[in-house]
Amino acid sequence: MLKHTTKVRVRYGETDQMGIVNNAVYPSYFEVGRTEMFRDLGVPYSKIEEEGILLPLSELHVKYHHPAVYDEEITIETFIEEYPTSRIRFKYNIYNEKEKLLVSGETVLAFLNAETRRPTRIPNYLADLVGPYF
Repeated sequence: MLKHTTKVRVRYGETDQMGIVNNAVYPSYFEVGRTEMFRDLGVPYSKIEEEGILLPLSELHVKYHHPAVYDEEITIETFIEEYPTSRIRFKYNIYNEKEKLLVSGETVLAFLNAETRRPTRIPNYLADLVGPYF
């Protein structure tokens, strides 16, 4: 299993008048988690795209447990439990500063050839990076 954590502070613009994070913001936090995971592996999304691979979102699941609030530092825990093939499944847990679970979720992204827009398998260089975790 590949696991990564990222910390972010809730910004004012992500909240409503009561200081609670809008439900629509959590998928953006998921994106922060997975892009930082790739960056820490040495493969930012921009490099993957330069290599001719796109990663469109094909599934999104979110379960809300408790709200995040303005100016709170949250931890985005991102993990991959199964070896990716033509799709990559990310799971997420978001915690507040007191380590209370706020949100859990999952996204599935497909590997697409940028030129043909057809599904393809995980690129070899990325498979070599994530392979040791499985």
